[in-house]
Amino acid sequence: TFKEAIGLLRSKGPAVLEKRLKAAESDYDRGLIQRHLDSVKVHEDEEDISTEDEKVLGVVMLEEFGEELYIIDKFPKDTRPFYTMPDPKDARWTNAYDIFLRGEEITSGAQRIHDPKMLTERCQAMGIPPESIQPYIDAFKYGSYPHAGAGIGMERVVMLFLSLNNIRKTSMFPRDPKRLTP
Repeated sequence: TFKEAIGLLRSKGPAVLEKRLKAAESDYDRGLIQRHLDSVKVHEDEEDISTEDEKVLGVVMLEEFGEELYIIDKFPKDTRPFYTMPDPKDARWTNAYDIFLRGEEITSGAQRIHDPKMLTERCQAMGIPPESIQPYIDAFKYGSYPHAGAGIGMERVVMLFLSLNNIRKTSMFPRDPKRLTP
């Protein structure tokens, strides 16, 4: 679960960052790593995890469990979109997950709220005017099965499977600040 992953990050992550701190070659790098180290030690259970936290957690998962591919589920409700179904046992958490490969998120998914009343309440709780998405909410008034969705970053998956150093190497027409057209 997310809570267990944060526990691992807090307990095992500092050792990973301390190794990086010793190997850092510049004061700037040392400052960045030290700042990250300080934040990892006090990471709250329901606080979202940063990209850098995910990378450290990837190292921890490999060292602790020998796994490069892993899933984290039950994310805090405040870190997920309004339409994510809350966990029926504890509303602080959601029926959401991320799949990671080598500390990089490759898929994110969740069960979606399919009840229009619950969806409206969740919108209001997050400060989203329900009328701004009324057609979306109305679609569920006609009935909807419990359902879920996921997004897969295929270019990121290919980059990680092939151990490439840059995601642009996986795209037929990569975009960057200096290249907008093929």
